[in-house]
Amino acid sequence: MSLLSILIPCYNKNERGKELLAYSLSKIKIQTFKDFEIIISDNSEDDIILKYLETEKDLNIKYTKNETKKTLACNMNNAIKNANAEILHIMCQDDYFYNKNSLQKIVDNFDKKIGWMVSMYMHTKDRLGLFKQQIPVWNNQIYLNNTIGTPSCLTLLNDNPPLLDENLNWFVDCEHYYRLFQKYGEPKILKDLIFVQYLWEGQVTGSITQELIDTEVAYIKNKYNIGQNLTEDK
Repeated sequence: MSLLSILIPCYNKNERGKELLAYSLSKIKIQTFKDFEIIISDNSEDDIILKYLETEKDLNIKYTKNETKKTLACNMNNAIKNANAEILHIMCQDDYFYNKNSLQKIVDNFDKKIGWMVSMYMHTKDRLGLFKQQIPVWNNQIYLNNTIGTPSCLTLLNDNPPLLDENLNWFVDCEHYYRLFQKYGEPKILKDLIFVQYLWEGQVTGSITQELIDTEVAYIKNKYNIGQNLTEDK
C-alpha cells in the first residue's frame, strides 16, 4: 500500500481536460518522492480522459468514472472513497506541483497527530509567471469566509475523513475545512510553496451566480444555526 494518495477529480473541460491533466501529471512524474498512487475520478461525458490515461504507463494510476455526471463535491468524494493510502492529498485538475520536491515536503511536514495540513501556493495565468502568494490562514468562520484557499492545498489523514457536502458548490471547500476542524482541530499550515493554481477561462468558478451564492449562504447558516450578522465574504 502506498503512503500517499493524490486525488484528482477531473472532467473534459471545454475539450481541455486532457491537456490540463497531462500537464499536472507531468509535474507528478518528476517528484523525488515516489511512494504514491494517483486516484482519478472522471466526471467526463466522453472517454477522452480514459483513452489518454491508457497511454500513460509511468504512473501508478487508479481510474474510476462516474456513471452519470456529478457535482464537483460528488466527484471528489468518489476519489476519496477509492483511495487506499494513509495520507490523502487533493489536486484539482487545473493545478500542478511547483517543483520536484513538492510531494517530499508534504510528506515530511504532515503531522498525523494534527490530522490535516494546508499549504502555501501561488497563481498563474500562463504557467510561466507567478503572482498572488496565498498563505492559508485559519478563521473560526471558515465555512463562509475562505481564508485557506483552493482544495489543492489540502492534505489529510485517511482516517474516515469527512466527505464534502454534495449540496454545495461555491462554498464546498471552506465548509469542508470547517468539518475537518470539527474532527481534528485547527490545521497545520505549511508556509512553503507547494503548488501553483492555474487560472483560466473554463474554471468551475466561472459559472457561479449570485443566486447560487445566496442560496448556499442560507443553507450553511441553517446547517450551523448561524446568526444573520456573519460575514458572507468568500
